[in-house]
This record gives sequence, C-alpha cells and structure tokens, in this order.
Amino acid sequence: MIKVHILSPGFTTPNGRAFLFPVKVWHSALRRRDISVALFNRQTKNLIDCDVLMVDSKFHRDRWLFETREILEEFGNFTRHCRVIYCDTTDSSGWLQTELLPIVHLYAKAQLLRDLSAYRLPMYAYRPFTDYYHRKYGVIDAKPEWSQAVANPALLSKLRVSWNSGLADYSRLGPARMALYDKVAFGGLLRFPRRFTESRSPRLRDLSGRFGASYPRASVSYQRQMIQRRLADRLDTAKVSRRRYFDELETSKAVLSPFGFGEITLKDFEVFLTGGLLIKPDMSHLETWPDLFHANRTMLAHKWDLSDFDAVIENATCSYDSTIEVAQAGQDEYRRHLVGEEAEILFCNQFKSLLH
Repeated sequence: MIKVHILSPGFTTPNGRAFLFPVKVWHSALRRRDISVALFNRQTKNLIDCDVLMVDSKFHRDRWLFETREILEEFGNFTRHCRVIYCDTTDSSGWLQTELLPIVHLYAKAQLLRDLSAYRLPMYAYRPFTDYYHRKYGVIDAKPEWSQAVANPALLSKLRVSWNSGLADYSRLGPARMALYDKVAFGGLLRFPRRFTESRSPRLRDLSGRFGASYPRASVSYQRQMIQRRLADRLDTAKVSRRRYFDELETSKAVLSPFGFGEITLKDFEVFLTGGLLIKPDMSHLETWPDLFHANRTMLAHKWDLSDFDAVIENATCSYDSTIEVAQAGQDEYRRHLVGEEAEILFCNQFKSLLH
C-alpha cells in the first residue's frame, strides 16, 4: 500500500476544489489499487509520515511574497522524510514556482507547455498568451512583470502533468454544492454530473459568448476585448444569471470560450456538459489531462490574432450539420472521463503515474 498525504487548504477555491474533487470521489477506487490517501489542511507531526506528500500550491499561495525562505525550508524538511510532489494548481501553463524545482522530487502541473524548453525564457505577465500580445501588439500592464526562467535545463525533467480542473461538478448547481462541501463536508454533495444535454437537441441560437473582459492585467484582458470588439454588432457578451446562462448554453449551437487567467476555463466544461460546439483560441501549445482540446475533433480553434476568427465562426454556425459531429465528440470524450468504470480507471492510472 502506497501511503499518500495531500496538504491543501481544501475546497476554498475553484481550482482547489477541482484538484481534490476526483481524489475524494474515487478515494475507494484508489485504495483498491493499493493507494491510501489522507487529506491535511494544516501541518501536523503526522503529515510527513507517508511515502508521498502532495502539496497543493494553494496552501502556500499567500505566503510567498514575504515568507519565501521559510517555505523553501519547509519543503526541504518534507523531502528529507518522503517523496514530495508539488501540485501547481494555477490557471496558466506558463506559471512555475521555479524556486521549488531544485528541491521537490516532482513538479506536477494541471497544464504544461508542450515545448518544455520555453520555460527557459521569461514570459511577460507569466503566460504564453500575454507574452504574445505584449510582443505582437505592445500591450503593457500597469505593473509589468515577467516569469522567472528555469536556468538549469536538467530541472525540466521534473515537470509532469497532473489533472486539470475538468474533474469536478460544473452542472447548474455544481459550484454551489462544492462550495457548501467546504462548510459541511457531506460526501453526498460531491458527485460528477450525470445529465448531459445532447448535441443534437434543438438549438435555435447560433452563437453564445458570455464573458467578462476586465482583469487586473491589460495583457490578460486583451484577447477577450479583441473578441468583444469583433462581435460588438452581432453578439451580446454581457454576463447573465447562472440560470439564464445555462438555458442559453443548452440552446446554442456554438459557444465562445476565450482564455481567462489561464487557457482552460470552467466554461469549457460547461459547454461539454450542455452539448454545444466549443470554440477556443488555439490550444496546441498546451499539454493537459484529460486532454479534451483537439482542434476539429472535439472543438474548433482560432488563431490568437483572430485572423481566421470570422471564418471559424461561419464554419461553426453555417455548416452546423457537419460541425455537430465535433460537438458530440467533445461531449463524449468529457463524459468518458466522468462517468462509469472507465472514468475511474483513467483517473487512478493518471494519479498512480505521478507516484513513481
């Protein structure tokens, strides 16, 4: 039996919930495969009494600015007693807590750049797409910052993909149930969605795209603002109530889901649940798991500079009889990772792959 401890603040953030959700739901399945998992929300003397310690990045998030040395000392102590995996649950593929790479045994991230050598260069505003808009269009943030490059290429071998935020409950009431679980810890609140709206159900609306475009960084907002300007006379992008939002998703042929703080957004999974055709900026630079983002197979993709944006939208809406197959394939692939015995096996295998 491999004894795994997870240090995490719990179900306090959307990414934190998605990180812990499959571990809680498939806890017994992991145990049947000789993996015991215990969750800790604080450091106790029993924390390092394990074979593998997984540390959720949200646990130290608010301490890095003023307590970097203390945090590094904590991780140094962890590694003297057990195998340590840092689980980076930040949104973007670009952000790395590089100070930890020499210390931990493995650095697991929800989404990684396919070209790991790209981490050897600093990225403007910590993200590949913000770096792109800064370099191509001269977008400047009020407080310009760059990611820290990985100086030693040998450290890149420690990088692994864990699992992304898709393995949680994004049904109409799902976020409320997950937030409530943080208060009452009733296991019945945690369950994967079983209801999927079929892609071939009646869809009277061609296109939906509800999203905000105001972020602290201009470089993060830029893509969404470009899309809003492009669609100003064709589509209302203002946010609406969750009830109205889901009603719209279930009756829309195609749904736009631009990058936010990261490339993957919760809207992606809501679209897969409701059966629409997901349209996103190109995701080919990114490696993640479950890997649901295959252009022209499970979604449609457009270029970051929007040079093909109008053509992609026209293809999605005017040729819907052909692109509906893409929407259905995206939903089928997502359902395969949530429902049934195969979903359980897929997650347990992914989890186990990080332990060795």
